[in-house]
Amino acid sequence: MKVLFIALTVLLADASPSIAQSQLGLDVEDDTLTNTVLIHSPVATPEDRSTVLFTREHTYRSHYTKGDQLARDFIVMKIGDDGIMRPFNPGSEGRRNEDWYTWRQDVLAPFDGTVTQVQLPDSTNQPGRLNADAQHGEIDFESEDGVVVHYVHVREIDVEEGQRVEAGEVVAKVGNNGSSIAPHLHVGAWKDSTPLQIQRDLYGEKRVNKDPSEK
Repeated sequence: MKVLFIALTVLLADASPSIAQSQLGLDVEDDTLTNTVLIHSPVATPEDRSTVLFTREHTYRSHYTKGDQLARDFIVMKIGDDGIMRPFNPGSEGRRNEDWYTWRQDVLAPFDGTVTQVQLPDSTNQPGRLNADAQHGEIDFESEDGVVVHYVHVREIDVEEGQRVEAGEVVAKVGNNGSSIAPHLHVGAWKDSTPLQIQRDLYGEKRVNKDPSEK
């Protein structure tokens, strides 16, 4: 149990320096803080008050890749009868992927766009252990205005390069592969060479499923 709590802490807690510290030297004339992208909720979750889609932000660091700069990790949490929010079944120690609420949840397309890159994972990690040398499961999406959204740690990918997708469409399942210590979805975004902050569209499902008769 102790090992898994440590793993979860590494996954969810931002151990990076403060945003102010990490952004020292950032060119204010090209301020990434003002560049954002609004995406459909990337992971499907049950519509009940006990389920929460938790998100942790990465910060800005010059040595990060575009897919890691200002990225977000998404993980499904549930509030138990005892009022405690957990990432895996309270009857388990979280040592199996199947114990985690995020495991194999549907992964949803971020916006209307085109799949520009697909990479299949070559292995699956055990919670608490990462395999940085393994091949990640990845999907890249590009919008008509050139915004790229990058999904990592996916499995059972159900789209191909060049395929058009619509916001909220199921494209894969959440996995646990590559540099990952627990089931979660990593989401990065950029346009040209500029990383973008990611904002989840809380009205996304309503927009996608809107009745044509509504105005």
